[in-house]
Order: sequence, then C-alpha cells, then structure tokens
Amino acid sequence: MENYDDNRTTSMIVGKGGYAVNYGHIVVKDPKGNGGFRYSYTNVPNNPGVWVQNVCLTAMAALEPNPERPEEMQFASNATLINRGTIDIHFDEVYKYYMELKAKTDTPEDYRFDCVRCFVMLAGDKSLIVNEGTINIYMDQDIEAIVSLYACGLWANAGSLMLNKGEINFIGNGSYQSFVRGIGSMANDLQAVNEGTVTVKLDRAYQTRILHTAGVGGTLLNRGKITIETCGRIMVIGSLQGTRMENDGDIDVISHSTYIKNIVPYHYQFDPLACAFYEHFLPNDMATAPMVNRGRIKIHLDGSEKSGENAVAFGYYLMQIGPASQESPDHTLYNEGTIEVTQSGPVHYITAEVGVNIQSPGDNLFNVKIGNWNTKKRDFAQTKDLFVCRSAVFDLGGLDADIDKDSCVYQIPESKEAGEKVTIKKEENK
Repeated sequence: MENYDDNRTTSMIVGKGGYAVNYGHIVVKDPKGNGGFRYSYTNVPNNPGVWVQNVCLTAMAALEPNPERPEEMQFASNATLINRGTIDIHFDEVYKYYMELKAKTDTPEDYRFDCVRCFVMLAGDKSLIVNEGTINIYMDQDIEAIVSLYACGLWANAGSLMLNKGEINFIGNGSYQSFVRGIGSMANDLQAVNEGTVTVKLDRAYQTRILHTAGVGGTLLNRGKITIETCGRIMVIGSLQGTRMENDGDIDVISHSTYIKNIVPYHYQFDPLACAFYEHFLPNDMATAPMVNRGRIKIHLDGSEKSGENAVAFGYYLMQIGPASQESPDHTLYNEGTIEVTQSGPVHYITAEVGVNIQSPGDNLFNVKIGNWNTKKRDFAQTKDLFVCRSAVFDLGGLDADIDKDSCVYQIPESKEAGEKVTIKKEENK
C-alpha cells in the first residue's frame, strides 16, 4: 500500500506481513473512521488481572481482529510501515468520542482503568517502522481531561525495529493525565533508535518518555536531537532492566516541575522528576546492560510553588523498588560526553549527574558501577551534585584519579537519619 495523496483523511491499515509507505499528507482526527479501534490488555504489574480498556486512533497501522474479543483489534506482526511524507494526528475528537461512550456505561465517572491512545505508526511483533518524514501529534484535548491519554509516535511489539530519521513533534495544551511516548512499547527485545529530532512542547503532561520499553533486552539509542519542555515526570531514555541505553546526540530538557496527583491505581505515585537516563526495577538477579552517554545532556529543573519541596533532576536516575534478597548485578554507567543539570525556584532541589533511590526510601541496595566519567572539576563536598543517593552500593574503582572518591558520593540527610546503608568501593577489582 502506498499513499501519494496530499489531502488524505483516512488511515493506512494493513494486516499481518503488510507493507505501507506514505509519501503524501495524512490528517487523522475522526475516531469513527477506519483508524479508530478498541483494544485491551492485562499486563499490569501492580494490578494483576485488571483489564485496561483503550479507545484508539491511528494513522498507519498493522491490525487484525482479536479472535478472543471480537469487538477489538490486536496488533499484527511482521509488518513494514514507512513514512516519507507528513502525518498529523489529533486527540480532540477521539477524547470527545471516549467521553460519549463512557457516559453510556454503568460507571460513567470511573476513569481508572480506561485510556485514550493515539498511535501514529503501530505494528505487532517482529515489525519494522521507519519515519523519514514529519509527524505532528496534536494533544488538543480538553486541558482538564482526567482520563489517561497516551500519545505514541512509533510503537511496535517484541523483536521489532523502530527508527526515526525525520521529525516527531508533540504539540498542544496536553492535560495532567497525558502520557507522551516517543519510540518504543511495553515489549521485550526492542530496537528503538532516534537519528532525527523529537520535540515535546506541552503545557501539561503527567509523564514523558521518548526512547522507552517496559520489557527487557534490546537497545534504546539516541543519535539525534531530543528537546522537551513540559511538566510532570520526564524520563528521556528509560527501561526496566537489561536494555542497552546510549546517547550519542543532544538531549535538552526544561522541566516546569509540577506535583501531579495520580488517579490511576496501576501507576506509582512519585514527586516530580526529570532525567535523561532512567532505570526503574524490582529486586532481581537479571543480567544488566551498560548505560552510556557520549553526547550532550542538559537538564533544567524550573521549580515553583507547584513543585513541592521534593522535585529532583538528574542526568542518570536508577531506582529499585524494595529490598533485594540477593546481591544484585552491576548497573554500569559511563559518561564520555557532557552532563549539565541546573535548577531555579523558591527552594533548593536535589540535582546531580547521577541519582540513586532518591524516591525509594529503605535499604534497597543494588550495585552501581561507575566507569569512565567526564565531569567539570569542582569541590564535590560543597556542591553535592555528582553522585547523590539514599541506599546504594557504589563501585568507584573505575573513576579517574583526579575525582575525589571520598567526597563525590552524597547521601541525603533524610537517608542518613533513617539509618539507610551506603557502601562505597574505592579500589578497582582486579
């Protein structure tokens, strides 16, 4: 399937093994058209057995009927989707359509397990998705919307490759329950690569993740430019564990830090966060993969009365939920590029190049191994902004001799007062 129409208002839909290329201009708004569909899923870690219902809109997708739920669709595998033109997708009408449907149910005001999703390009397992053109995602829904709204640029399931060589833009007012998803999905063994530009400019958002997976394995790689200005929690390159994450490009983040109350029970409640690399996991002994920065990272925390006092910002942030019953493998970090983390606001916030367990109180010990680390020389005992933690085991044996290993790790006072453990290994293992 190929499209050359510069005024197309219908979606390009293929099935398993399908192939579609857009050279024209697609504008998708209508959820009652061929790009509107329903699907649901149950893989919710902290609410097992719960079905999350999704009202969806897509511009290019590989879909097939779900044989177990005939009124729904599922993502079709082995597809190839390529955009070489322009795609515009809008949230306004699909959000209104969802509200119309919800009003007719027995629980018209219970939004906890519902989502509205716009997928620009979507496929199932072992698929290829490439954007070489321009994608504009207009989050133009009601700014006070309280249902979860997911804006997904390139999304494919396990074993797929997703590549952005063009532009992906998230634009509009958003809402406090908006979730921005650039390139990735919840599946295992993904290859998600940005060689173009991704820009997020939203008044409101609950959570922003650009290169992302909620599975294990695979690679998240930025070789392009990612620019973000919004509020909520911002995790630019993020995974659970065992995914290789690299930045060889530019990451610029302005976080208008805002504490947002979570209304969805299968999402954790946290204070505001902004970071370039993010790893968030339960205790386990799975193999890990290194996180490497060779590019430029700049994070600014723009604090206000809306932030609360616990807003944070980091170059890298790692967090384990709960104590481990066995020693963890090394989570290895390298900085061969530059990291700059700055702040402004009514109070002093915790910011650093690396943060560990700051939002996870308790003895949640795991091993953090620091490899080659490029940083500006300064008095870390005064600045307290290189490695900051609650509980942690730091292996600093790989650090250069000109970084003072006695002062570069800062345990926050609340953690010390709680008696949480911090171990620092200063000698390199031979």
